Parts: sequence; structure tokens; C-alpha cells
Amino acid sequence: MTLLSTLTKLLNKTPPSDDSDFDRLCVANSLLFDADWYRQSYGFGEYLDAAAHYLHVGWREGKDPSENFSTADYLAANPDVKSADMNPLVHFERFGRREGRWREQIERALPKILSRHPECRAQLNRGLLRLRITNACNAKCRYCGVRCTFGDEATHAMEPSWYYELCRPLYDNIGIVLITGGDAFFAKESLNYMRFMSTNYPRITLMTESNGIAFNDKFQQLAADNLFKTHFSVNASNVDVFARSCWDADDGDAARKIFPVMLKNIRRYVERLAAEDKLCFAPDLSMVINRDNADDILNFVKLALDLHAGFIVFYFDYTENDMNAEHFTNPDAARPAMKTLMELERVLAEKVLVYFRLWLPTAEAATLQQEVESIPIAELRAKYADILRKAADRSVMGELKRRNELRRAAGKYELSIVDDISPSLHLKPDADREICFAPWNEIDLYPDGRLDFCGWFEPTLNIHNFIERGADGRDFVDWSRVLNSFEYASARYRILRDDWRGCQMCCPMNSAKNPMEPVTKYNVDRLSRGAPSS
Repeated sequence: MTLLSTLTKLLNKTPPSDDSDFDRLCVANSLLFDADWYRQSYGFGEYLDAAAHYLHVGWREGKDPSENFSTADYLAANPDVKSADMNPLVHFERFGRREGRWREQIERALPKILSRHPECRAQLNRGLLRLRITNACNAKCRYCGVRCTFGDEATHAMEPSWYYELCRPLYDNIGIVLITGGDAFFAKESLNYMRFMSTNYPRITLMTESNGIAFNDKFQQLAADNLFKTHFSVNASNVDVFARSCWDADDGDAARKIFPVMLKNIRRYVERLAAEDKLCFAPDLSMVINRDNADDILNFVKLALDLHAGFIVFYFDYTENDMNAEHFTNPDAARPAMKTLMELERVLAEKVLVYFRLWLPTAEAATLQQEVESIPIAELRAKYADILRKAADRSVMGELKRRNELRRAAGKYELSIVDDISPSLHLKPDADREICFAPWNEIDLYPDGRLDFCGWFEPTLNIHNFIERGADGRDFVDWSRVLNSFEYASARYRILRDDWRGCQMCCPMNSAKNPMEPVTKYNVDRLSRGAPSS
């Protein structure tokens, strides 16, 4: 943090703005700016760059950016902005909105804004509820984002009434509830909530993210009976690699005790599924790659195949790399690892999905992809012959078909392959292209009340601001107010204009490319082309 930013924060004032391209973007892609209205109201021709004019000249002349925002009133209500000589709409977009300024005026104008921009409205349709049931976890992974960044919130669990009562109106319009954390099975209410959902909303698929430590027999039976889609972060093929690459270095003894427990629980679950002819629901397994386990990738894949893993997922350790950069910070370990994954992805495309295209340097990936695509498939098959033997009887689409047969028989919604890979990585049609679906069809809820449409977007709303008391004395949330809030609508408006402010830079859903590359391009899409491995 710079000295200016520190002083500004302490004094509760706003730093001065420079008239940058970023500021023009703030104006042009704001729901409170209307270029047509601006030109017509002030007698300008159709070729005027209205956003640039308002940014540099118009606001100083007292002009408004639209009928829904008053330059003079905002400056009068916020003397710190006036004294900083800052464009009021730029201030609102960059700072004021998050600080709660102009809230009443925005709420009054919102119906008119949404009427003019119906594409920014949303209503869940078999959507996704991502529920961080607790931040607490029984593991000590050294790269855990919760442990590294959540501070005092790292051990908090969600208020149960939120998912039992406040979220109840959502469930009729939800297709998947993704229970995560922390650890999905570690909250005091985890088992009760999963039973509640399985009993009362059987059409919904419950997906879980866990390390497997707390995945005991009760959870295993519940998951098998109700066709959960489970994901376990195992992170190593054996206890030695786990102790040196995953667990905090100061607690190696605990790591050596924990790893066998994880594998025992997962193995027992897979055996249960096999006995019930539900092996197609075997869990997905994942590994975080860093300098201490990059040489374990092939052994991890073999372990995953022995456990009949549905999908095999890899992440690159963000504590070792600047994931917003175009290239790896530790290329000696990460670059060969990525090339290996691309080769495995190509070889196993029809059989088992190897997925790793989440939060990685895009330029690095593009270069390596060209190298891998140029290798003859026969050469790759020979190189990975032992892995192919373990996957000999596997079929991505065959197992998806079987899962959906079982779902249909159990009265559940069927899922697409993209749903099964990751419920949050979807594209939706928009005219002649596709864009991220999340702002229109996802809700993310955190224990502190944070309420977003994506876990990879900047903090947006808080459920505490939407809890109302009904005539019957019971608390409730009007979810249409959340879904069609100014904040959510503004994010949609920006995303429709390829403005990804607020998104994490390396998400595959917010590439600056147009059209974006679907996350299935190098795996599932090979199947549809009829030559998946060539």
C-alpha cells in the first residue's frame, strides 16, 4: 500500500484521480452513463465521444452523465470528492459505490435503469448456489487461501438459518448446490444440512469440496444414496510427497497421520459405489502443483485412475507464481508440469478428463499448447502407455450417460458435461458470441454474509443488508432484490462490454479474447469433433 493510499484511508478521503483510460472506462461502462441521452440533452452530434467529453469537460460544466445521476448533487453531498477535483461519476464507480454513497438515489433510479437495460436483469433458472458452509478446516495446507487471507474469519461457520430458511426460496430455481469451505464435511451442521437437502429437494445435485479427512461412513452412505458429486483435494500420490509439498512444514508428523485417513475414506467410498453399481459417481481428485511435488504428477494420475476418479484436476500454487502475469514465476517447475498435463489431457480426452485450465498464465499456456499439438498422437500414446492401460475401460461420455440415467431414475435433474466438470465455469449465449454465465445464474454465500455471483469476483453485497422481518415475525430475503441489485446489474453491464473489472485476471471465463475459449476446448470438444486424440 502506498503512503498516499494509507493516509487517504486513515483520513477517510479519496485519492485524486488521473484522467486515464481506466477512468474513461469507468464512465463509458457505467449504468449511470447514457451516451445517447447526453448528446441529445446537450445538443451534441452523434459522433461525439460522449464518455470522453463528460470525463474531461462535461462534469466541470455541471452536465450530468444521464438522467439518473446528478453531477452537482453528488459533489455537494461529497465535499471530499469536490476538493479532490475528481469526476463525480468516476469517484462513484471506483470508490463511492463500495463506500455506500448515493445509495438512496441509486435505489430510486434502479427500476428506470433496469427498464432501459433489461439484459442486465436476472432470474435463476436451474442455477448454482455456492455455499461456503464454514471457513474452518481440519487440514493445514500451506497454500490454503482461507488460512492465508481470511484472518479472523478463517474459522467461522455460516449461520444455519441462512441455508435452512433464508435460502429456501432459491431452491426451486437451483439445479446444483456446491457445498464448500473450509471443508464441506467439517461444519457442525454439514450432515444435517446435506440430509435436509437430500430429503426436501431431491432434484438438486449436491456437490462437495473436501480433503476427505472428515468424510466418514455416515457421509459416505448419504453421498452414495443421494448421488453426490464429490471432489477431494488429495494433493499427492503418497505420504512423503504430501508431507513435504502440502502440509505446513512445522507439522510433518500430523501430515503423515492424516494422509492415510484421507485415502482410506476415499477408498471405502469408491468400494461402496462399486458395490452399488454407482462407480460412475466416483469422486474427482485434485492436486495443487508446486516446486515440491511437480515430479509427482504422473504418480498422482495413476493413483486417481486406481481410485476410478471421475475427473483429475490440477491447480498451480498461487503462492509461487504471479497468476496475473503472462508467464510463470517459477518456470523450471511449472512449465514442464503444464506441458505434461497438456499431453495427458490430449491422450486421455475420451477416457478421463484431466482439467487444469483454471487460473494460469495465458501466454504460457498458448505457447506450450502449440508444442503439444504438434506431437504425433502415437508418440504420446507410447509415452503414456502405462497410464492408458489403467484407463482402458474408461469413457467420459459413457460415464456421463450412466450418471444421468441414475439421476433420472432418482428424480434428479440431468447435468451436462460442463455441469459435471465444474458447475461455475459456464458460457451463455450473447448475440453472436458466448460470455460467462455466473452474473446471471449463480449465487455465492459466505459465513461473513458476503454475497456474490462468483467466488472469483470482488466482494459485492452482504446478506445482512437484505434480511427483512416479515409480518409473521420470521426473517426472509427477497432474492429478486439481490439478483437485480445495482451492483449485480452493473457487473453484467460491464461484462457485456468486455469490461472485466472485479474479475480475477486468470479466470478462463473472462479472457479478453472474443470469443472466449470454452474450458472444454482441449478435452470435451475433441469428442464432438470425432477425432478426440488426433
